Formats: sequence, C-alpha cells, structure tokens
Amino acid sequence: MSTFETICVGVFLMAYYFFVLRKYNTLGFRLFSVFFFASLAVCYWWYIDYADLKDVEKNGVATGAVVLKKSADNLEFRFTDQTGNTIVRTQMGGISVEEFASVSEGKPAPVLYSRQSDVIYLKSSYQRQLKDNIYILFFPGLLFLIGCLCWIFLRKYRVHAHGDGSIHEYVTDENGKVVLDDAKNSTTKSLRNYATFSKLFGIFGK
Repeated sequence: MSTFETICVGVFLMAYYFFVLRKYNTLGFRLFSVFFFASLAVCYWWYIDYADLKDVEKNGVATGAVVLKKSADNLEFRFTDQTGNTIVRTQMGGISVEEFASVSEGKPAPVLYSRQSDVIYLKSSYQRQLKDNIYILFFPGLLFLIGCLCWIFLRKYRVHAHGDGSIHEYVTDENGKVVLDDAKNSTTKSLRNYATFSKLFGIFGK
C-alpha cells in the first residue's frame, strides 16, 4: 500500500469514527466496526496474494534458480530469464518450515517466475499456496462473525466521549450507569494513548 493510500485509509477511519461511531455509539456497533474493518484488511491482503498466484498460474515460467540467501521467511534467488538476462528476486513469506529446509544456499531449486507481476515462488511453495489459499478466508469470516455477535449482545451498552475534548471515552449500560471510564482506568488509558499515537506515527512515518 502506497503512502497516499495509507493516508486516505487513515482519513477515512477518522471520519468514520467522528461521523458514524460517535452518532451510532452502541458498544456492539463499535466492536462490530473494528472486527469488520479488520476482516476487510485481511481480505485485501489475501486478494494481493491471490492475484499474484493467479498471475503466475497464467504467465509463470518454470525455471531453475540458485538460492543466494535464506533469511527468516524469505528466499533470494538468482536465475537467467528467457532473454538471457540474469535476475535476482526474493520470495517474501509464504514459505513453510519444510519448504524452507528443503533448499540450501548456493544450490539450485525449482522456481516459478512471472515477468508480468515480477513475482517468484519456490515451486513447492506455489503449489501448496494455490491449493490452501482459499482457506485463509475462514479467518476474516470468523472476525466478521465475532463482530456480529458483539453487535447483538452488546447493543445495550453505549460509548460516550468526555466533553472536555480529550480522546478518552466511557461506557454506560442500558440504565445509564457508567461501567467503564478509560480516563479513570490506568490500563485502558494507557492502551488508548498507545493506540492513538501508534496510528499517528504509523501514518506519518511512511
């Protein structure tokens, strides 16, 4: 995601908070929104990987490559493409422990490479991901289900902003009794401050 897209997402979420969540302020809807956007983020990341896999399925070329470097969950390869050019590319993540252990630095390994998307996969890694990729969607489905349950069972609780302009909020039950005030709770106060400043640094640090 580019810096511009990150800023746009940050602006949208802030607008959603001020114009939607503060108006429809039930705790259930608040938590539903959190889980819903988290599920959308997972689906977005899934789609990026899925698009790469389908592109390699359509345009990928099988070739032999030399493993230059193994680090964490990454594999760096060097190979010669169809035009005779030497190319160095890295497969970033998506490699199982067995697949990682099956290759050694300085030795050849079978890979699939697409010039269209400029992505490379260890052949065994690609075949496994193509088969298992769809199951990742169970996770955003679970997040969405949890969000729906929160909306149903916590709809009687409401979240209110303090009138002093601070970022802290408090929760009341159906009788208007305060059940949680993050300005008076040291744990939630610290979490609120940390989350807020982390988002700001994350947006402007890119």
